[in-house]
Formats: sequence, structure tokens, C-alpha cells
Amino acid sequence: MSTVVFDSATLPELQQQKIERPWRRKPPKLGWSIAIASIVPLVIVGAMFFTTNIPGALLMTVVYLPLQLVASGIAAWATKGTRGIVDSVIIVNAIGATLFAMIVLISVLGSLIVRGWTALSAHFLYQNNVYISPSTPLDYGGIGHAILGTFLIVFIASLIAVPIGIATAIYITEVRGRAVPYVRFFVQAMSGVPSVVAGLFILTIVVATDAFSQSALAGGLAYAILMLPTVARTAEEVLKLVPEDLRTGALALGSTRSRTVLRVVIPAAKTGIVTAVILGIARVIGETAPLLLAAGNSDQTVLNPVGGPIAAIPTYIFNNVALPYPDAVARAWGSALVLIVLVAILFTLARIFGRGRMGK
Repeated sequence: MSTVVFDSATLPELQQQKIERPWRRKPPKLGWSIAIASIVPLVIVGAMFFTTNIPGALLMTVVYLPLQLVASGIAAWATKGTRGIVDSVIIVNAIGATLFAMIVLISVLGSLIVRGWTALSAHFLYQNNVYISPSTPLDYGGIGHAILGTFLIVFIASLIAVPIGIATAIYITEVRGRAVPYVRFFVQAMSGVPSVVAGLFILTIVVATDAFSQSALAGGLAYAILMLPTVARTAEEVLKLVPEDLRTGALALGSTRSRTVLRVVIPAAKTGIVTAVILGIARVIGETAPLLLAAGNSDQTVLNPVGGPIAAIPTYIFNNVALPYPDAVARAWGSALVLIVLVAILFTLARIFGRGRMGK
């Protein structure tokens, strides 16, 4: 192996040389083409927006996107040849889809904040609707009973769905019995069950048979049906990420398969399992149809799981948004804002727990 020796006279010159990155060089023609391809469709759509009565959303979808695709394709063909046309189409579609999603999200959040902010107050979060009519001013009443009802129903659903979902994931990934294909098939089939079907099932099996009336327990059972596949599938994917060396190492040391799962696999995947539980809760917390059929509605604060109909935030929104009273509609928008904040908190917690490393 030879050693390269630099002359001391040329060493300062070599140290002053800049690193060349030829792949970052862009010809001036490319910059002008991108600018023209971006500005021309905007000018055409802007002129049509101010001179015609066509809605802006329709212009952006029907006129602007095709024009942008054509202009980007021409610019790519002029600078990179035919190979750049496909790249330009993919880039335009990706940017367009991102902007569309951001616009929809900002529009929804903006509508909730503008229309629901007037109803928010301290008493709105803890008072119930006893002695409150739809025309009562916003100075009285609130969704405290609906918040407690939502938490109670979700808690019951979690007690049912979380153990079964985790046990299902362990059976699929660790036990690997003969019924694994059938269990996975039924879990995937349950993930596509409409929420109203879950409510009808509980209404027919539990409420209509007088096992017990509409209550938090019935609503929790309906929610558990919807929550179970989310927890099971997410926990299954998390358990698959646990390194196989941990399992084989524990078995080589004389541990049984059950102790390996309980002492090695589950602790290694606990962060992902917590994420699966939070995602399952976020999946069901806004469902309305099951609660309309299984839980009912009430203006009082109900803490007994089998004490009769109970209110929840989704049913509260459903019962107020269609009333011909501005204050009732404002309460519905305020409740929707509270619900979206709860869902955002759950997804934020899922992201925080999901950042943990496997086995940390």
C-alpha cells in the first residue's frame, strides 16, 4: 500500500479548493421553464375566477390541475427531454395532493374554530343540559355530561377490546397455530364493518332482548367491536418488529414460550402496544351511529354504566346541529371543536409513544 505525499508548496492551494457538486448545478433554462410553467396556469385561472362565476374549487380541480400538468410536462420536455415528462407529472400530482390535503384540513379546523369558539367557556366544559332548552342562551348549559359519558363508554370499550386485541396479536405472531389464517381473516373483515352495523348488532342482541337497556355498557360493547381490529392489527405489526434473536435467546436460556412472551416480547414492544391502544381509542371516539342505537341520549350526568341512556359528545353534536336555534347549533360546533381537540391529543400521544425504540 503506497502513501501519497503532497508537496508543502501546493498544500495551501489544495486546502482552498471548494467541493464540487455537479449534480446540483441547474441550467438557467430549467429555472425559467419552472417559473413560466408555474405562473401561466395561475394567471389563466385567476383571470377566469375574476371574470366568470365559476366556483374557485371547481376552477382549481377542473382547470388549474390539467393546465399545470400540461405546462410542467412541456417545461420538462424542453429541458430534460421525454424522460422528464413522467417526473413532472409525478411531482405535480404529489404537490397537488399535499396542498389539497392541507387546504381541506385548514378549512375544517378554521370552520370549527370560527363557529365553535363562541360556545366555549368554563361552564361549557363541566355543566350538563338539565333544565336547558335548545333556545337557552349560551350563558347556561354545557357538555360536561357528554364528556364524562364519552370517557366512560371509551373506558368500557378499552377494557373489552384491548386485552382481546393484544391476545389476538400474540396468537398470530407468537403462538402461530393452525387457526392463524382464519383469525387474521376475521380481524381484517371486522376492520371493514360499518359503525352502524356494530350499533345494530348490539341493539338486536343486547338491548332488544332486554339483557339491559341503552346504557354506557351497551355503547362500550358497540365501540369495542370497532376498536378491536385496530388494536389487533396495530399490535400485530408491532410484535413483528421485535427481533427474533430476543425470542431465540430467551428460549436458549431455558425459558418457556409463555414466559418469553410475557417477560421479553411484550416489554420490548410496550411502546408500540401503547400506541396501538391510543390509535384504537382515536378510531372510535368520534363514532355517532353506534351510540345513537346502543347508548341513547340524556341531558343528565350519568355515571352508572347500566343506569340507562347516557350522553356522549358525538350524539350531543348530532342532536343539536339540525335544530333551528342558533344557540343550539353553536353548542354543536363547540362540541365538535372539543372532540377534534381530544382526537388531536390522542394522535399526538400516539406519535410521542411511537418514537420510542423497540426494546428500549
